[in-house]
Amino acid sequence: MDKPMISVPAKINLHLQVIGRRQDGFHQIRTLLQSVDVRDGLSAEVEPEGDVHLEVSPAGSVPVGAQNLVLMAALALRRETGCKLGTRIRLFKRIPVGAGLGGGSADAAATLVLLDRLWELGLDAKVLQGLAAQLGSDVPFFLYGGLGLGVGRGEEVYPLPDLPQLGVLLVKPKEDASTARVYSGLSDQSGSISPDEKVPGFWFEDGDRVRWGDLVNDLEEATIALCPEVGAIRERLRQLEPLRAGVTGSGSAVFAVFPDFATAKKAKDRLEVDPSWWVHVCRTLTREEARP
Repeated sequence: MDKPMISVPAKINLHLQVIGRRQDGFHQIRTLLQSVDVRDGLSAEVEPEGDVHLEVSPAGSVPVGAQNLVLMAALALRRETGCKLGTRIRLFKRIPVGAGLGGGSADAAATLVLLDRLWELGLDAKVLQGLAAQLGSDVPFFLYGGLGLGVGRGEEVYPLPDLPQLGVLLVKPKEDASTARVYSGLSDQSGSISPDEKVPGFWFEDGDRVRWGDLVNDLEEATIALCPEVGAIRERLRQLEPLRAGVTGSGSAVFAVFPDFATAKKAKDRLEVDPSWWVHVCRTLTREEARP
């Protein structure tokens, strides 16, 4: 058996509406997720003793205990299939933690795909998607990649046609944002749209453009209230005249979308950067490029 390796990209939320709270306690959302070229890598080999181990590089970048989504994915796969094999997984972490870029969810999805191959399980897509939904709201998206519409609590994903390739400037302050605290800080304005309403603003004009000004993130102000530096970064990015600048998901990273990579790179060169920030210029990915 070879030692399979896989890479999985981060995501940004181009649009995120909070519709209301569900009976299970989660919030009902509608979001547009887009893969971007910042990647974590994973490799795995069979562990003869049947145990599941995780090693992370750089060491200490994420916890390696029972709550790590990579370990949770591996154990969920064993429970689902009854597989007795073990594995040693190596996670090469590049996606910042607490940023809203989906790194933990991406790693969980990649683990399902990686171990399905390593353990020769041959699972179909529906089984993997069901396991992904159990692990976390964003995890199913990373089995698709590209551009997708997420509804429910985000776990119900509908792939959408690829956008033209765009440039993206990502900036994250040192401070992380807690998803639970962000959602608890929402105003009572959520629930103002019908769950059956289509995503506003995200319609193609002239075949290749989007009405960027109509896209929002209902979690943005709650995030900024917790992490004021996020608001300052957003304003700096808006001064660079992107197609759209906003907070991604419930994290502390801010993105700015530009017509192409070269424009994004020039914008980064114009940005007054704090040394404590993580700054990255990348591009959007098609579904074929992003699928693990």
